[in-house]
Amino acid sequence: MLALTIMIAGFLIGPAPAEVPPGKFQTWLSFKKQPLDFTSDGVTVHVEAVPCPAHPVGDSACRWDGYNNQANVTVKQAGMDPVTIKTDSQSAYARIAVARFRRGDRHPGIIIESQSGGSGGDMTLQLLIPIGNRYRLAQSLSPVDLHLQGQIADAPHDLSGDGNIDLKLEDAAFDSVFGCNACTPRPPKLLTVKDGQIIDESRDPGVGGIFAADMKRLEPLCLSHDRYRNGACAAYVADAARAGQFDAAWNAMLAHYERDGALWEPCDLPPSQWQGHQCPEGHRTRFRRFPDSLRAFLIRTGYLPDSTP
Repeated sequence: MLALTIMIAGFLIGPAPAEVPPGKFQTWLSFKKQPLDFTSDGVTVHVEAVPCPAHPVGDSACRWDGYNNQANVTVKQAGMDPVTIKTDSQSAYARIAVARFRRGDRHPGIIIESQSGGSGGDMTLQLLIPIGNRYRLAQSLSPVDLHLQGQIADAPHDLSGDGNIDLKLEDAAFDSVFGCNACTPRPPKLLTVKDGQIIDESRDPGVGGIFAADMKRLEPLCLSHDRYRNGACAAYVADAARAGQFDAAWNAMLAHYERDGALWEPCDLPPSQWQGHQCPEGHRTRFRRFPDSLRAFLIRTGYLPDSTP
């Protein structure tokens, strides 16, 4: 669609921002160094790189590439105070969409997704919630909820039937846990916003079908002879725990897992206390078999209760 150029009093003031449907993500690429402007559902969004300092220091894009990966996102909407928020400083690009978080919301909110890129790149999520005539940045009840990967699909909608839209992402806790990064698929992680808080809704029975569908994606690989199949088995069994099919999936895994695959063996000290990037001797839990390691991991990550036999 051709952009329109606005003329006021005989002066050209540049192309009008593109109009995009609600829920349609627009991507700002830092390396292009170009601003991004669009309107959606009555909201005007302007994205541009944060200016680099005159003398950049540290490990930053400003120092090495001459441009800033971090962007200012400015949001304007009639009846609301304008707001500017900075994206994550380490991300290579940002995706922004306008969406109404709850059925019947008077004003739409803003979804800002900052991506660091790469096959295991983490994602930073910022949600601007309209409260009265102001936007408020939604908070998470748990930092673990926001360890995310993947991308939010266009047109996010209510998956659980509670009237709030759900954002489908990937659980980054599985990154490189049972082998290489690409060897361990990520189960879905479903987030929603309630009372200004970001809530992990993955345990809601109303979204169990999402995990059952992901089981079908992973089952052929888990039950294959692929030497790296344990990563797929881990995600497959995690999906099953959410979908109410744990026992059957666990028994299938027991019959097919790779006996010599990588194991998750947690350290009881934080990385800041490691020696030479290694967990000190005596502080790492050792497992002999993949099923024992997997069960402990699923308990640690909340897929199984501690009392699971």
